[in-house]
Amino acid sequence: MAFEYTNKYKLELPLAIFLMHDSYDYDGRPNVLSATKLIKPLRELILTAQNPEKSKTIDVSDLIQLRMGSAIHSACEEAWKNPDNVMKALKLFGASESVMDTIKINPENPMPGDTSVYIEQRVEKEIDDFIITGAYDLILDGEVNDYKSTGTWGFINGSGIDGYIKQGSIYKWLNSDKITSNYVHIHYILTDWTKNGGRKHSQKPHHKEDYPLTKALSRKYPLWSLEETEEWIVNRLKQFKYFLESPQEQLPECTDEELWVSKHDSEYKHYKDSSKTRATNGGVHKTMDGALAHQATQGGIGVIKHFPGPVRRCNYCSVEEICSQAKRLLAEGRLA
Repeated sequence: MAFEYTNKYKLELPLAIFLMHDSYDYDGRPNVLSATKLIKPLRELILTAQNPEKSKTIDVSDLIQLRMGSAIHSACEEAWKNPDNVMKALKLFGASESVMDTIKINPENPMPGDTSVYIEQRVEKEIDDFIITGAYDLILDGEVNDYKSTGTWGFINGSGIDGYIKQGSIYKWLNSDKITSNYVHIHYILTDWTKNGGRKHSQKPHHKEDYPLTKALSRKYPLWSLEETEEWIVNRLKQFKYFLESPQEQLPECTDEELWVSKHDSEYKHYKDSSKTRATNGGVHKTMDGALAHQATQGGIGVIKHFPGPVRRCNYCSVEEICSQAKRLLAEGRLA
């Protein structure tokens, strides 16, 4: 795909060359939807399809996170292709040298007793006049694995888990002959983790215990059944076709979950009257019940206002600049 690049922050040539290097295998067929696209919020999916020129213009500075993720994925793929490296890792986990002989990378005809490892293979499947494609990171002994470079906040709050489950389920739907496990194994690399992060979050009880002790760690999440996955795909395609010609004001808005709004950051504030700008003493609570209890101590008078948490997803959306919902959230001061 041909992109038009801008350089509004005037990054130097070495950075621009690195950031503009794109090895993604784009598919120009009009009826192709990748698993990655399919799990995006429906509003973003429709607006992107309606404004194809928008996705073809990008500033090089906006490619930093994407290229870091691509570099990590490439390195992980190469790591499995290095037998010496695999052997050293196996020894670290207490495996004998004989185990190495059972590991087969991308085998066409796996034999009984082999440990099959499939790396970065793209598969496609036709359904309802569409072609769904997906390139998994790794299948190890029947379990799909995915490497995710993300912020520590996202890991703590689980903002991406729903998408990881959907993506992993689609991979299993596409590769049911290879993926036999009912779990997706996510390997996190936390881009902004610090050793002192626990101290930083010590003022926030809901964060303190969950702050990770290391910059890299793994979690497993349950996948949907093949039937549930296909039903979700069929419904998503129906929604896509239904709204494709609709004006923006008729499109469904992104939900708080899709916007990565954390319930932990939501607040309910009690005011003696709606014209006040400062909540009553002790009137800020994390739940409506807490605010109502406080209101009762104030003689039952006053109003309670809900202040939802900041929105973090819009900053990663390719159509943020033209999205009316994003513009409204920006005007409300909610974009993080």
